Amino acid sequence: MDQPQPLATIAERVGITVRTLRKHAERDGFPAPAVRCGKCGSGLLYDLGAVQRWEETGDGSATADGTTRTVQPLSVLADDLDVTATTLWKHSKHADFPSPVARCGMCANSYVYDAEAVRRYEEGAPVDPSDRLVSLQEAADELELSYGSMRTYLGRHADFPKPIKYTGPRPLFSLQQIRSWQDKRQRMRSTVAEAAAGDTLEVEGLLTRAGVAAELGVKLDTVTRYQRRDTDFSKDFPESVRKIGRSRLWDRQQVRAWRDSRPSAQRQA
Repeated sequence: MDQPQPLATIAERVGITVRTLRKHAERDGFPAPAVRCGKCGSGLLYDLGAVQRWEETGDGSATADGTTRTVQPLSVLADDLDVTATTLWKHSKHADFPSPVARCGMCANSYVYDAEAVRRYEEGAPVDPSDRLVSLQEAADELELSYGSMRTYLGRHADFPKPIKYTGPRPLFSLQQIRSWQDKRQRMRSTVAEAAAGDTLEVEGLLTRAGVAAELGVKLDTVTRYQRRDTDFSKDFPESVRKIGRSRLWDRQQVRAWRDSRPSAQRQA
């Protein structure tokens, strides 16, 4: 089913000029606008299929499958569903709320939704207020972080939650997923910090500096010197595979392979 569109967009799809289509829109029988923008009041959206059929046959009374669909801005839908506009707007931030079907072609700020889809959603299971869709800026505000930090997380961490859906070009994320990811990251940072201060050998299957020292049978300071790679002996010492804060973690198999490749290890063998 096609989304409601402004006449300028439909004219391109139908293959006529906007001026001609606007003149046709003034004739009796031309499909009525599917919705009027609830924000600017002048942005009219039309059912593409109905306009196409009117241009071809003079009949544009219904959608392609024979049904008539109502699309409305949230402010109008709230009145129809007997809920406040604020409540419905909050519900629209949840991950499973129906996506908007179109944007006003005039002001480009107001979205319209399929009325039946929203009605079914409101009659369904209660929504979880903790899991709503947010922009990166809104997520940063909720977690009391800077927007720059959120952009860094998104760009540098492959396991950062992916967008759930888009409102125009803007990605929206599950706040619950981001909060869980941040909590896990904080727990990891605490664990690594404790490991750096004590004798913990590994974190989530990766070796701490103490773990590398135990694996190689050397002191902690020796591992630090290996990290510098300033001698022929340590120039190919493996890179850490993960960094959390200032603490680094190594892959056990890489450390073992490096150890076994050392001349001293080969002489002992």
